[in-house]
Amino acid sequence: MNNSERQFYVFDLELCARKVGATVPTMNDIVPVFQRMHATKKTYPLRSNSASMLIGDMDVDFKQEFITLLVRLSDTTAPNSVYSDPSSGHYQEHTKAGNVGSDFACHVLISTAQEKNHANVYTCAVERLPGLPFEMIRRFLSKLLSYEFNSNSTFFSYLHPAGGIGADKQPRRDRCCPHIELRGRSSDTLINDLDTGKITGVSLIKTESVTPIAGASFLNRSSSELKLGIDHGKSPANLWKNLSDVFKSFSKQYDKAQIKYRIPNSQRNFTVEIDAKTCSPLTEMYIKSFEISNIFPFLAQSSKTIVPHLHKEVVTH
Repeated sequence: MNNSERQFYVFDLELCARKVGATVPTMNDIVPVFQRMHATKKTYPLRSNSASMLIGDMDVDFKQEFITLLVRLSDTTAPNSVYSDPSSGHYQEHTKAGNVGSDFACHVLISTAQEKNHANVYTCAVERLPGLPFEMIRRFLSKLLSYEFNSNSTFFSYLHPAGGIGADKQPRRDRCCPHIELRGRSSDTLINDLDTGKITGVSLIKTESVTPIAGASFLNRSSSELKLGIDHGKSPANLWKNLSDVFKSFSKQYDKAQIKYRIPNSQRNFTVEIDAKTCSPLTEMYIKSFEISNIFPFLAQSSKTIVPHLHKEVVTH
């Protein structure tokens, strides 16, 4: 990570409910929750309280229909930072003590306008920052919804699908805590490479219940693979779309797919794993992204508030 550059990855953020028949809230319903969590400085403790996360800053743009969160992580187990100047021999280690942790912060931009033809799905851009992985950000945002659900008895309630009248003589209601899923959007490079390159292997992979292998106690069965044959003479023009349709049709039996391919004018083989149900890449390098460069003033690995000049560049990108 360079102090004058930042990379943002683009995800589909989906608001989900695990209970059948539950009404899923909109992102506009969720925004006040994040605002309360920011205002009350609600923290999410991690790793036996050796680290914690919080919304360090928040901005809501009603006109352009998106919000910006500055998600921060303070980690007491992270290594001490060190600064040095080899030419002068200067070396300085900044030692942490007590509850002081190394601070990491990333900007998360979420659209409040639902994606067309995709229920409960919103565009989300997340700043890539070593030390603050995307999955941790997803868990943190979902945890904030859980905090709200447990502290506010009226939030995330909806009319019961079966109808009926409750003890209070009012229409019966039910509750369900929503959660957040993040799915990386396929990069244009991946789609182009598959359409113009040569597929060398396609497999469907199913996660199995861990089962010991007879005669070899140190080995166990964890997954099974179905390899598919390829007739290159019948390859369609839009290969990615056809592969996606196949993966989705088998997603109830196989949770992942694996594609091996070679790009034009190269003998190097590439492998990408795909979520069979959503066709989202499971490898970071194949997720759609964009870079912001020549940032000035320079950036630190963390910020107490949203960085205005970086925020402006991301919004106009």
